[in-house]
Amino acid sequence: MAGRRQRGPAFAAALAFVLAAGAANACERPQGWTGGGKIVGKTWTVRWQSAPAAIPVGAHFSLRFRLCGPPVARVKVRGWMPDHRHGMNYRAAVTLAGPTGAVRGLLFHMPGRWQLVFDIAGAAGREKLVAETVLE
Repeated sequence: MAGRRQRGPAFAAALAFVLAAGAANACERPQGWTGGGKIVGKTWTVRWQSAPAAIPVGAHFSLRFRLCGPPVARVKVRGWMPDHRHGMNYRAAVTLAGPTGAVRGLLFHMPGRWQLVFDIAGAAGREKLVAETVLE
């Protein structure tokens, strides 16, 4: 066809990225999950749920999460208190199985404003997703 431009591999890669980003923003809550949260980033979206549902002060809790977007190579999760400029006294252990994962060993040791920080890395780059909660 005259005037029609051929589209090469770069176009296909860009289109795949745009479609993945659109899928990330539409990240549906996994069936059976209640509560928790959703954090939408530029590249990834994460759905998370804590156990127990109400994050306790001074007691361990865990999370399960689902990532939407391009494939992920590594996820780190930590707690941070921006008002006090310090994090948790414990290092959380993350297990990742494809787009889903679990976090064990989280402990928010004092009341106040906490951030739950997901540090995500993959072939599409690196992104930090943050959710905030206030514990009393």
